[in-house]
Amino acid sequence: MDYGYQLLRHAVQQVFGNIRPAARLTLALFLTPVILFLLLTGGTGFASVASAEAVGGGLVLALLVTVVVAVLAYCWAAVGWHRYVLLEEIGPGVFPQWRPGEVMAYLGRAIIVILVVIAGGIAAGIAVGLVVGITQSEGIAIFMGIGLVFGLTWLATRIGLVLPAAALGTRMTIGESWRATAPVSGQILLPLIVIAAVFGLIGQVVLMIFGQTVPVESFGVVQDQVVLSLPGNLVNAVLSWLQILINLALMTTLYGNLIEGRQLN
Repeated sequence: MDYGYQLLRHAVQQVFGNIRPAARLTLALFLTPVILFLLLTGGTGFASVASAEAVGGGLVLALLVTVVVAVLAYCWAAVGWHRYVLLEEIGPGVFPQWRPGEVMAYLGRAIIVILVVIAGGIAAGIAVGLVVGITQSEGIAIFMGIGLVFGLTWLATRIGLVLPAAALGTRMTIGESWRATAPVSGQILLPLIVIAAVFGLIGQVVLMIFGQTVPVESFGVVQDQVVLSLPGNLVNAVLSWLQILINLALMTTLYGNLIEGRQLN
């Protein structure tokens, strides 16, 4: 059976086969920044951008507070999820056990991964820009833009085994993760493409159902923009939680299989 398909199936089963403990360990932490942001913006979310006064004051503060809370909450949730899958650690309450050492290590590794991806994106973006500039083709621009996004996601996954390693309190370098994933580097693309495509389509359906049109002023020009209503924002947050959880499960599966020698079911 194709390794990419096995990887995708195992990651999906990992999430939906353990959906209750997954929700118990991570859902509240994932939703906390979203709910906080909606409360700080009066329930309008990013629709507040339509107000110049909001942009100048309240929205900026709301964004800063939300980002700080989100970073800590997401790292805490991710560590708890990795440890549940690999160690069956559940904890006594509705949140995973607070492990400051592992959470801070996870945050540090995540920053390194992001910086490497940004560097790769800049280099690849220059190359894409040159090709698009030479060809002057909108079709090629769209194709290469999509390819760039998937390429950077693939890069993040290749070096992302440092994240479950950090959650377990184990040190792994970017180079070690890159070498460990080398034998299956091509097969990793299948689950990445399928996950992005499925959740992208679902997201469009959510926008069609819960979208609302608001006037947005940009550079002195008022244009109508479709944004999500409050219920739509909450639905979108749950979908984002599931997508992130499956992507984390993908890295956890790769770590368990390639580093710990576990078999894929």
